[in-house]
Amino acid sequence: MTSIKRSKKILKLIKVMVICLLSLSMLIFCAIFIAHSVVFSRADYDQYDAEHYLLYEDIDEEKYPREQIFVQSEENTISAFYYPTTDSKGLIVVAPGHRDSNDIKLYEICYFVDAGFSVICLDYTGCYLSGGESMRGYSQCVYDLDALLDYVESDEKFQNMSIYLFGHSMGAYAVSAVLQYNHNVEKVIAASGFDTPEEQWQYSIKKYTGIFYPIIKPLNTLFINIKYGNDKGLSAVAGINSVTIPVLIISAEEDSFYGGLSPIYEKQNEIMNPNCTFVLMDEENHNGHYDYFLTDAALKYQAENPTVPIDKKLYMEHDEKVMNMMIKFYENE
Repeated sequence: MTSIKRSKKILKLIKVMVICLLSLSMLIFCAIFIAHSVVFSRADYDQYDAEHYLLYEDIDEEKYPREQIFVQSEENTISAFYYPTTDSKGLIVVAPGHRDSNDIKLYEICYFVDAGFSVICLDYTGCYLSGGESMRGYSQCVYDLDALLDYVESDEKFQNMSIYLFGHSMGAYAVSAVLQYNHNVEKVIAASGFDTPEEQWQYSIKKYTGIFYPIIKPLNTLFINIKYGNDKGLSAVAGINSVTIPVLIISAEEDSFYGGLSPIYEKQNEIMNPNCTFVLMDEENHNGHYDYFLTDAALKYQAENPTVPIDKKLYMEHDEKVMNMMIKFYENE
């Protein structure tokens, strides 16, 4: 074989390899795009497990009256429910987790109302009673909460109320990151939250791709840059550092959503807010993403796989010690 023929053969092989590599890269990029679209697809009540978790009709509506309010968040209208109390100790704004409805937060809402606080809980864009064809992405919850707080601060019925925030998981990210928007918030509880959209989506892809992650990471980084732009770095830690108000950060010891400690808690050395408190949930069987909120009886009942009809209150019965810790945080001067 002459050198010219050999060179042509090598060039042809290189061309085939480049085409294969580009095709594979496009397939991986499309797979990442589809995965993100599925994760942030619209959430409706046909996907909500009403057999296991509370709906408003399951609680005493006379004891916990509520009023639906609507807020404009960019081009979509989001829904929230306001639970008033007489002689209120303040207003707790509750931010749900990823794909959680306002209903599933009734477990915490009822505790807060019983303790004398008024409460507002929202559905994010693309969720349940709110408008939007999809949830868009991690940063949208911050914009929705920002819009809700704008509404609260401009409505006369909330004028004399101290405003507190509570969020779990993606809600914890939202209540922390939104602090950068100069709202009149007095205290915040962020439980099991992540820091930025970029870090959380990178971790999600890494978790499900395992040993292939180093190959996929450059394409995932490209996707994040295109999808989120500057929002990729919209940071919960930066929000906490932008204020000096009291912030209670709760993390579990073995949070499967993050592979250990929650990212906000893990970055406590980067948090400069002098009024930030950190609590680690490390009790056996109560050291996961959400189980530290629950009683032993609730976890035992869940493990028994009860059949319908489920005792919904027992299924998610909350630990009074944990709830009282949070309530005292809000109450203490």
